[in-house]
Amino acid sequence: MFAERLKVLRAEKGLTQVELADMLGVSKGTVGMWETGKRMPSFETLDELTSIFDRRMDYILGYSNDTTSPNPTEEDTEQLGTWLVEDDYTEIVYSFLRLDHYGQEAVESLIRAETRRCKDQGTLKSRDDFQAMVKVNVVVEEE
Repeated sequence: MFAERLKVLRAEKGLTQVELADMLGVSKGTVGMWETGKRMPSFETLDELTSIFDRRMDYILGYSNDTTSPNPTEEDTEQLGTWLVEDDYTEIVYSFLRLDHYGQEAVESLIRAETRRCKDQGTLKSRDDFQAMVKVNVVVEEE
């Protein structure tokens, strides 16, 4: 969604990838990676894009079709941050699920070891600081 929106917005503004990259202080290759969906910009860069394109951040990210009010409220900003974090964690879960048994065991072992290390150092965060909901549906193709 974001990749397509960025391409369309850039074209509407009559900007090349090089021009947009210069405005943001990034390389043309970085803009290209965003437009192919291989990378996502930082929150700060997304904020700059709202100014450049005069669009809401949720619109730029593809979560909304609302082109009004380019200045997000504090609530909007918090929600967008949540969406970005959720997208990151969703991608991590998908990557984990695609691993073979050995890979999954290795990841689980690393998590257990790091949990013990943080607990021993007193840096382990409380579970009460987080809310999580995970739903996994395994799709089995019938032969």
